[in-house]
Amino acid sequence: MNVVKKNASRREFVQGITTGAMGLAAGGCLGGAKPAAAQSRPAAQACTDKITVLNPMGEAPAVRLKPQARRMDTLDGKTIYFMNYGYPGSDNLLYEAMDWFKSNHPKTTLEYRLKPGGMGAPEDPALWEEMNQKADAMIIGVGH
Repeated sequence: MNVVKKNASRREFVQGITTGAMGLAAGGCLGGAKPAAAQSRPAAQACTDKITVLNPMGEAPAVRLKPQARRMDTLDGKTIYFMNYGYPGSDNLLYEAMDWFKSNHPKTTLEYRLKPGGMGAPEDPALWEEMNQKADAMIIGVGH
């Protein structure tokens, strides 16, 4: 019986479970042809070996669902922040969206902000505090 070591690499793990299963099949436990040694054993003893098979995919943690934000009754008099995370081309998309809002919702205040430092930089607490205080809604452009 093969034993896969505790901190086995992926290759060692696959080889261990494959050769272990082949050994059981050869011993007649999984329906394979029995070698002479296995044929001489009584049937009750033929399949006493057990293997533990692990799922290499693991188990995903449970997903906690959050409800969507409530929809605003109107955009008139509201302030919408457009936050650009710095992904190339996202500024063009956000400017187009702002142009649409200007023509379709002229009573809405629009604010454009570029995340300081771009995509890989840590969040700016002052910017988030400003948006929490002043924004009624946010549209964040993070890329594709």
